[in-house]
Amino acid sequence: MRINFLRICKNKILTVRILVIILVIFLCLNFSGCTFFSNIKSFFTDKFSVEEEIEEVTVIVNEFFDLLIDKEYEKAYEYLSREDRFIGDPEDFSDEFKDVTDIVSIDIKWVDIKNNLAVVGMDLTDSYDGEEKVFKEIEVSLLREDDESWKIVFWD
Repeated sequence: MRINFLRICKNKILTVRILVIILVIFLCLNFSGCTFFSNIKSFFTDKFSVEEEIEEVTVIVNEFFDLLIDKEYEKAYEYLSREDRFIGDPEDFSDEFKDVTDIVSIDIKWVDIKNNLAVVGMDLTDSYDGEEKVFKEIEVSLLREDDESWKIVFWD
């Protein structure tokens, strides 16, 4: 009788241990699964938000240089960062372009965004005395302002 009792106790203890191990494995899989799916969701949402920011930065740089091409310096001045607008007024900004050749076009090659700073790499084509010249790999910096808008850093 005593041997049967010991065998029954061992079987119950073994069964409880197996159930606890199965429960721990189930919980680990369940929680790691949540993390896995959460990571997948974060990957896609981050990817799309970065793509949207790249598109936004590209549009701003294109609009800024289109205004410079059209020599609408006062409108282009509005694209400057708050710090740059403290450094100089619209007249100072337009004076910067007095002795500069005419910008013909830009070709954006890449955009790199890290936190609140974006750098745009581009080729710029200008014209002087009817002759066009391409400047390669010019970098334009943008800064995300407090209102979440991107602004051009013009004066260092």
